[in-house]
Amino acid sequence: MPIVIPDDDVDFATLARHEIVSSRPGTHYRLGRMLGAGSMGFAYFGMRATPQGKTPMVMKLLRPEYVLQSGRTGALIVHKEVEALTRLNARVPPTPFVVQLIDAGTVALEKGGRGFDLPWLALEYVHGGAEGTTLAERVVYSVERTDYAFDRERAAHAVECISQGIEAIHEVGVLHRDLTPNNVLCCGFGNDEIFKITDFGLARPIGVAATFGGIVVGTIGYAPPEQAALDDRRIGSWSDVFTFAVDFYFLLTGRSYFSVSTPSEMLLATKSDKRKSIRDSPLLSPELAADADACSALDQAIARATALRPEERPQTASMFASTVLPWLRRPGRRIGAVDRRIESVTPTGEQARAGFHWTLRHRANGDRVLRSVAWDGDGRCLAATSEGLTFWDGAEWREAPTGDLPSAEGIRFVHRRAAGRWIVGGDQATLATYTSRGVRDVVRGPSGTETFVAADGDFDDLAVIVGTRPEGPPVLYTLSSRRWLKPLPLAKAVSVSGLARIADDRWLVTGRRHDNRGFVAEVAPLQWDAVEMKVPRVRAVVACAARADRNYGLAVGSEGLVARLVDGRCDAETLGGQPDLSAAAIDVAGRAWVAAARRIWMRPFIGEAEFVPVWDEPSLVAPIVSLFADVGRVIAITADGSVVEGRIEL
Repeated sequence: MPIVIPDDDVDFATLARHEIVSSRPGTHYRLGRMLGAGSMGFAYFGMRATPQGKTPMVMKLLRPEYVLQSGRTGALIVHKEVEALTRLNARVPPTPFVVQLIDAGTVALEKGGRGFDLPWLALEYVHGGAEGTTLAERVVYSVERTDYAFDRERAAHAVECISQGIEAIHEVGVLHRDLTPNNVLCCGFGNDEIFKITDFGLARPIGVAATFGGIVVGTIGYAPPEQAALDDRRIGSWSDVFTFAVDFYFLLTGRSYFSVSTPSEMLLATKSDKRKSIRDSPLLSPELAADADACSALDQAIARATALRPEERPQTASMFASTVLPWLRRPGRRIGAVDRRIESVTPTGEQARAGFHWTLRHRANGDRVLRSVAWDGDGRCLAATSEGLTFWDGAEWREAPTGDLPSAEGIRFVHRRAAGRWIVGGDQATLATYTSRGVRDVVRGPSGTETFVAADGDFDDLAVIVGTRPEGPPVLYTLSSRRWLKPLPLAKAVSVSGLARIADDRWLVTGRRHDNRGFVAEVAPLQWDAVEMKVPRVRAVVACAARADRNYGLAVGSEGLVARLVDGRCDAETLGGQPDLSAAAIDVAGRAWVAAARRIWMRPFIGEAEFVPVWDEPSLVAPIVSLFADVGRVIAITADGSVVEGRIEL
């Protein structure tokens, strides 16, 4: 039976009281608060429920009146978005630079005596955090908190993410045609920040004519002239590059590149040889404003990419990125975000202690054991298990291919290298890069006989890898600019369980000593030096975490041990009840998180003496092996693959 929508119901209040049933067995959705509305549809916060658990979603629905009036056009809009996103989601892991499609379908409605099927989409919910969810919001936030828009390092990172997202879209044969700052979603912070392209309502397959009834397609001030003129013969990848360049000007300056309000004004502006300079904006970052050569080169790059004639522009997003990135990147190693950005997201005392609402996202139902987990900034992760690789996409686990690796079961660790890119390693001293395109760059360690059990750092700059052998202590291998340095034996250790970068050139290492007690050391690989830290005697130190931008490290172990390293000083304490702690994390605000089987604790600030319990679930008996901590969001994964998420409620 169709759901009857009263004529005066303009915001789906009636539909929110019903479940939207998926074609997937046992799966249904409920609408929550409205996130946004446009001329053609609505976006709602929704909740997906399956037999395994619940997952937050963004539910997109067309306006009933639009469906009734537009007929085939309304269905075409949804079909295009589903087609584009389905192609992108076929890979495991999918690209992190495009919002993921979870599900799609129709719901039978009746309004004004007319029955019809209303299309809906269930999309990945992007947790924007303190700085905002869209690129537009994050630029405004940056201006308000730092007095300027994106600095050159952050701008370079945004260009890399967005260009890869555009390339992924174009590779599956789809043009976006509305890549405005409101259609780029953001999550994460600092090196973990990710930019995701969304809203494919105006997308179309390359080579297929638009079918929107002769209306102007795109956003005025962002759409290229050939798109505004509905000249389908001239629309191509370069059309999305045009909008990308306008976005780039905005994220550097906080200002619009074209100050226009009509399509005719936009056409005149693109015909003009006169273009704005990034130096015209008082919101340009001071460091970039002081670099006249870089500013001039970036001005020229934006002008070329927004040329009236499509053939005069860079033809792909990667071509445009290659013209601007050399002027944004700076030589030398640098870790962490600008201090004022860190301060701006640090919560007040009340916010830091605010309660979390916890939800079981997935209940494990298999026998595999998770060995290592590496998180991306959006809360998705790649995991090495006893059976190979698996990927948590925010809603479910998906098996990931292992390609050219010697043995899927021999993968011992995963390490996040960059957004959507990991290092995997294990038996036979194997290291490899892993992306949505699969396994790449397989290499072997210096001797080829070790088992690599952990790695951390930048493999293009400075990274460390822990290797073990049947005989002898664990060995720390260092890669500097892709060259192997002299290995450093950890003579007092018998095993290594954790590795985390605590500063630019220092790492925290945890494990167990020969005398069956916990091991914590600070390692400076370039100085070939390892200094063991004094901690209370426990059976083992099981895990560690660090934030190099704060010089803050955290190690946890059996019998309730928590050791904190702040600015080179080590302090230790024992949690009440002496639980066997198995995971740790530090969020950008400096809050520390530790976990054991069934329980999670949090320390609101670095200097506070006590951890407070924040979650307890007796039914999940497997120990928590990994924590993801963002401002206002925490995710925990158990050894058997159960997933629990907490969100802050102020």
